[in-house]
Amino acid sequence: MSNSFGLPVLDQPVPVSPGALRLVTTGIETLWARILAMNPQADSRPMLLSYDVHPTSEGPVLIEVNTNAGGVLTAMQAAREGNECCADWEHGQLEKRLLTLFRHDLLGADPHSTGVVAIVDDQLMSQALLAEMHALADLIRPDAMDVRVLDAAELTYSEGRLRHQNTPIDRVYWRSTDFLLAEPAHESILRAVSEGTTILAPSPAAYTAIADKRRFIEWSSQPELARDETSGLSFRIAETLPMDERTTEEWYADRSQWVFKPASGYASRGVYVGKSISRKKLAELPADAYLAQRYAAHPLIDRDGREWKYDVRFFANRGKIIGAAARVFHGQVVGMREPGSGFAPIRVGAACCLIGALAVAQSKLSSCSQRLNPK
Repeated sequence: MSNSFGLPVLDQPVPVSPGALRLVTTGIETLWARILAMNPQADSRPMLLSYDVHPTSEGPVLIEVNTNAGGVLTAMQAAREGNECCADWEHGQLEKRLLTLFRHDLLGADPHSTGVVAIVDDQLMSQALLAEMHALADLIRPDAMDVRVLDAAELTYSEGRLRHQNTPIDRVYWRSTDFLLAEPAHESILRAVSEGTTILAPSPAAYTAIADKRRFIEWSSQPELARDETSGLSFRIAETLPMDERTTEEWYADRSQWVFKPASGYASRGVYVGKSISRKKLAELPADAYLAQRYAAHPLIDRDGREWKYDVRFFANRGKIIGAAARVFHGQVVGMREPGSGFAPIRVGAACCLIGALAVAQSKLSSCSQRLNPK
């Protein structure tokens, strides 16, 4: 087990069926088209997306979508661990996909015009993914004259520009969970972005259109994203309702069927699995700021005689998957703190590598050898 980018990497792969991967790749493309039709601002610098999926016996279920997805380099390292034929080649291809996204949404095509780029978060030195931020800075450095990893508190506004010390900041990769730049501490950043002197990604507009959990209320009104008529399996969006639609007593009576989530939460904070919540805690939740999502149990995998839960995080450029890994953990909600938890490679049927499996799923070929020859 390694930990190069702030999260542990496991070497034991997690199985995902080719049929399930095909459903997810098709369904994510379908959902992206829906999102754009509902709100074209979704395409306003969304940066790296993640689609979190629970595989079930009836087909995969979409649980969450994020615009500032963390762990992509850990997922790429996990893919390397699971690669049986072309690890270096595949890693290079995954880096190219990531760079293509950065150039489109943040950097621009001409390194000479990119200016100064800052990767920014709050309370930087305490961030679990600080190593990933520095590694991403190294990855994009050839495409920019100056790349810095900064704490948001180091940024100020003066003489019409957002600055770090005396240096104007032209572009910001925003890793903070203040997705809308609503906190007073980020007023300088909001001003520069509003005036158009600093480019920020992911943008607040993209977050609102994609990652605000209230979107699931709208999306789940048409839950099916893809179906395999032969197997009868489907990829669907977990049913999601506003919590203030019912009384506390009604939710409590049916609690085992639901998970309660804050509408603007992140990283599983404030999430309560219904079967474990007390009546008192349920009554304390602010119903106008919470959602109820239909419970889809995490699948289980045996590792050394112990059962672990997992889900699969798909990283994407809009509606196109560019990487994936399983998140293996113990507990009610996803977490990487317990020893033995971490990001694991996914193993898709007989495919030797992740890119090969994605090529088959996305192009409907019968085997990756028809599409790929990395030797």
